[in-house]
Amino acid sequence: MLHHLMVGTWTPPGAIFTIEFDDEALTLKLLKRTPIPEDEPISWMTFDHARKNIYGASMKKWSSHSVASPAEIQHITSHPMSHDPSAAKSDTRTRAIFCLASNKPPYNVYGNPFYEHAGHGNVFSVDENGALKENIQNYEYSPGSAIHGMVFDAEENYLYSADMWGTNVDAPKKGDHPRWVEIHPNGRYLYVLNEAGNNLAVYVIDEKTHLPVFTNITYPLVPPGVPNLKLYRSDVVSISHSGKYLFATSRSNDFKVTGYIAAFKLGPAGNIERQICLNPTPTSGGHSNAVSPCPWSDEWLALTDDQDGGFEIYRWHEEFLYRVARIDIPEPGFGMNAIWHEFMFKLTPLHEAPFHWKKPEKLPEPNTTGFLAALYPATRLDKMGALLCANVW
Repeated sequence: MLHHLMVGTWTPPGAIFTIEFDDEALTLKLLKRTPIPEDEPISWMTFDHARKNIYGASMKKWSSHSVASPAEIQHITSHPMSHDPSAAKSDTRTRAIFCLASNKPPYNVYGNPFYEHAGHGNVFSVDENGALKENIQNYEYSPGSAIHGMVFDAEENYLYSADMWGTNVDAPKKGDHPRWVEIHPNGRYLYVLNEAGNNLAVYVIDEKTHLPVFTNITYPLVPPGVPNLKLYRSDVVSISHSGKYLFATSRSNDFKVTGYIAAFKLGPAGNIERQICLNPTPTSGGHSNAVSPCPWSDEWLALTDDQDGGFEIYRWHEEFLYRVARIDIPEPGFGMNAIWHEFMFKLTPLHEAPFHWKKPEKLPEPNTTGFLAALYPATRLDKMGALLCANVW
């Protein structure tokens, strides 16, 4: 089958890269480079619920792009950060850093500014085609917050945010800098990646308050005993399609030193049963080293880095992780997170097929059983509840 993934860039000029992965030939190719507004490179992108729109954290703006097909992507609109007058100014380093699209009506999009002047989350409505429409709310964190990753619970009633600079729900230790969060599908466990601590912390979700409670369990994301922990900064954590595995990465601050990718086995309740591996990545990872598991299979993972502009596909098989394909794209800033668009069955020309058609003498009775296949799960049409549960700081 053919899989298509999209990747953005950390620096200008803005572009969205569509990459094609053939899971039979185990090859990668650049299908298309789509130019977008030059000063709006996308450091983090995500799809809407139908995979018909891409939303991007685009420097000083939030951007929206329609996706008619993997090779037909069009910029539709962009909105500035409006929560603080200083955030959008060119002389501040505040930038859009992360966005999260709701999978339930009304399909709002949530964005996190970063660095200074980032004490609010931005909420956008969407139009009938899924494009960003209006900044309908700026909800408050704390003045010194620096929110990076965030995740909804399964019902999208609670939003969990990782704050690298704030102080509220305690991290395992001071200075750990929680950067990323992932939640188990059953909503019982929250996994918090700490950038400076270079560890993965396990929290349980209180059934009554829905607040995360630290279990005092952490796992290393760099080899224990490294002489200089500050040489590394951990990046993202993401759960597999089946919910049975968890993957997390770390980056190196030195281009001559590699980052790492870790895999964990999850129990049925969501608890981490064991750490399976901690493998070096090909490069430091640069700003990214972002792992992206395939949304419809546990078998494939994408890994990006902007040190060398690398894009890789790994196979996860019998709890072993190995690289099957790599492509280098030497474009400025290339290698932010990858998002999986869809998969397509490869079609063999009829004259190349290992069989021949023969017209039957008598047509058989029609098959009335039939079947219906869907690429994406249905979504419930219930109304979204409360906006924010807690920050993990």
